Amino acid sequence: MRHDDIVLVVSIAGSMAAGVLLPSAGLVVEPYLLVWLGALLFLNLIRLNTSDLVSTFTKPKQLVVLSAIKLIVLPLAMYGLAYIVYQPFALPVLLLSGISTGLGAPFVVNLIGGRLSLVVGMIMVTSLAVPFVLPSIVFAVLGSHFEIPVVQMVFLLSAALFTPLAAGWFTKKYLPAVSRFADENSFPLSLIFIILINFGMFAKFSGFFYSEEWFLLGTVATAFLCYAAYCLVGYASAFGGRYERTAGLIAMSYINNVLVAVFAYQFFGSAVAALAALYNLPYYVGIIVIKKFIPRTQ
Repeated sequence: MRHDDIVLVVSIAGSMAAGVLLPSAGLVVEPYLLVWLGALLFLNLIRLNTSDLVSTFTKPKQLVVLSAIKLIVLPLAMYGLAYIVYQPFALPVLLLSGISTGLGAPFVVNLIGGRLSLVVGMIMVTSLAVPFVLPSIVFAVLGSHFEIPVVQMVFLLSAALFTPLAAGWFTKKYLPAVSRFADENSFPLSLIFIILINFGMFAKFSGFFYSEEWFLLGTVATAFLCYAAYCLVGYASAFGGRYERTAGLIAMSYINNVLVAVFAYQFFGSAVAALAALYNLPYYVGIIVIKKFIPRTQ
């Protein structure tokens, strides 16, 4: 295992354990998850070529296909499967499967390889569409009416996506020395914000580790199965070379689970939100596995 991989594993495992063992401290950083996500995104958008992003939208076939699968086909299929296998997990699986591509996905692309512009395009399209699509699907299959506040989602997108995107463009154009420093030190700086995210997330759900062990084990196993399914669907759905297929895998599996946890907790309670929170485990374990089995290619 490479040095960077060891550092990544230790940092992630340590931050998760710290959240469980020191929840009162972790809850101090938890309200600022949006800030940590935005900072993580900025560090990893420094490498984005603006012309590649424009090309992704001017030739949108790949983007349209992946977005439709991500927002409609995948959540319905995963819900049906979960309903048949174990009904109590059907709703958590539906919410997790139907959420948008995550703001941390560019970090994974830069670490593993893949078409960054396609992943950023997926973040933009799915984040704009999910406030309308996901509540409609939930209402259609469950008859449970809830709303993802559109204004809040627009604020999230502006604060945590467009602001880092604009900041990255401005930094590259007018502050090249800062841009080079951020690019050269992207990995260690990104780790700082990943640690803060995990620390806050696991502090919020630390109670399950002490009082609901069997529920915890079942939820963690479900999270890993969902992650594997998302990876397979993403890799198989993208068309082109391995570069595009890896981007499809990342766009489908590296999702806004933090956002799901927040909304699920608000509308359905902690038991439903737990799957989204514990998805952080396969989220980061998967990086090591993908790096081993999918060589970094262009």
